[in-house]
Formats: sequence, C-alpha cells, structure tokens
Amino acid sequence: MTSPRPEIAIQTPLGPIIVEGRVLDTVADHDVRGTLDDIADSLGISYGDLRAAIDELVKIGWVDVEVLAEGLVLTLPEDARVAI
Repeated sequence: MTSPRPEIAIQTPLGPIIVEGRVLDTVADHDVRGTLDDIADSLGISYGDLRAAIDELVKIGWVDVEVLAEGLVLTLPEDARVAI
C-alpha cells in the first residue's frame, strides 16, 4: 500500500537536529571543504539550515570551522579525532 501523502517528505522542512546530524555525520567521515552553497547542496539541505547547524555545532564544540579564501573547512575538533 502506498502512502496517502507521498509529497510530505518534500514539503516538510528538516528539523535542526536532523540537519545537525547530517553535518556531523559527514564531518566525522571526512573534512568538508567548500562554500556554504556547495556544502548545503551536497548535503541536500538549505543554506540557512546549514548556517544554523554550523553555528550550533561550533558553539557546543563538536565541529571546528576554518574560513579560507575559497570557502570553509569543517573538521572535528582534535580531541574528537583521538576518540575515533
């Protein structure tokens, strides 16, 4: 039986915890480099949601951000890398 409202997934914005989870999962796998637009597109999230997620993850110390001329570099903090 198919879902009566399959368009819900497309219309429903992602919650902040889901977006933060996507960012953290990706950064835990590898450093993420690029512009905000490029990173957001690669993760399938909006620019605004990405900015909010980065702000929160940096604030709680789960992600480090380096700003370069060509964009951002998102990495795990040094103490988190030791645990992996």
